[in-house]
Amino acid sequence: MRFRVEKLIRDGLPQMMRDQGLSVFCHRLDDAAFLAALKAKLLEEAQEVASAGPDDLVEELADVLEVIATLIAAAGLSPGDVEAARQAKRAERGGFDGRIYNSAVEGEDDSQGVAYYLTRPDQYPQVMEPQYRGGKV
Repeated sequence: MRFRVEKLIRDGLPQMMRDQGLSVFCHRLDDAAFLAALKAKLLEEAQEVASAGPDDLVEELADVLEVIATLIAAAGLSPGDVEAARQAKRAERGGFDGRIYNSAVEGEDDSQGVAYYLTRPDQYPQVMEPQYRGGKV
């Protein structure tokens, strides 16, 4: 029996699979394909975090950090570069400590804010009915 995998895997897994009696069909990726595969892997691992229970959360977060660390290095960045960008964004926009959840935004058709959301309809679908009634934080 053969199964399609089609994803980036950890370095030690091919040998572990061979030790389980499997034949492994794998190859080394070039730089561009590696970056693309790492980005896809980050999405995969983030989905696993989203569905993890309390007992699995630490392991799934560790996988996300491993992918991020590898992606940082593969992109020619340093952890310091990313940390500096994180701190700059936090200083400009804040963090997530306030636990603020935005249900919707509303504005005049010709406003700069509305223009931002209109250019991203897949991410921010327009709501025709005023169904959101939230307070200001």
